Amino acid sequence: MEGLKKLFGYFLLMVFLQLTSGCASRGDVVWHGFAFNFLVDSPDAVLLDYRYGDSKNPAARNAPALRDRGKSDQQSTTSGDMLRGDDLYVKWRLKDTGEVFEDTVDLKARLPKNIEECRIYFLVRGPQLYVYLITPQLRAKDEPRNGPAGWSYRHVLTIYPDLVK
Repeated sequence: MEGLKKLFGYFLLMVFLQLTSGCASRGDVVWHGFAFNFLVDSPDAVLLDYRYGDSKNPAARNAPALRDRGKSDQQSTTSGDMLRGDDLYVKWRLKDTGEVFEDTVDLKARLPKNIEECRIYFLVRGPQLYVYLITPQLRAKDEPRNGPAGWSYRHVLTIYPDLVK
């Protein structure tokens, strides 16, 4: 009988842990992507630092070793189950003038609730940061092109600087 009580106690503990871990992660982790390509989309600038939310995904933030030297990869892409980012931080330098800019975008108010299978993409034009949501839907023939040229076949929403929900 004592063994049965112990087994039942372990069972209840496992059920409790499963329920609480499910509640903690539900809704925050979503299959989506994050990408940028300064070599193609922002050739007049050098990316110095970036961070997409609190994701632990190494492609969603600048590597500490590079950041400590004031450098960054100039292109990156990742997708899969990731923590939905609340913000996006980007720091860049214009090649011609040497001017340095940085911007932090609050994504909580800008992203739709459902970003499943979408990709968050950023680029810069001079001192302006642009953030796009590339959806899995194809662009309609009568829909104007928007966002990065490499994604012109998709329905792309401008998240920043124009759109606030």
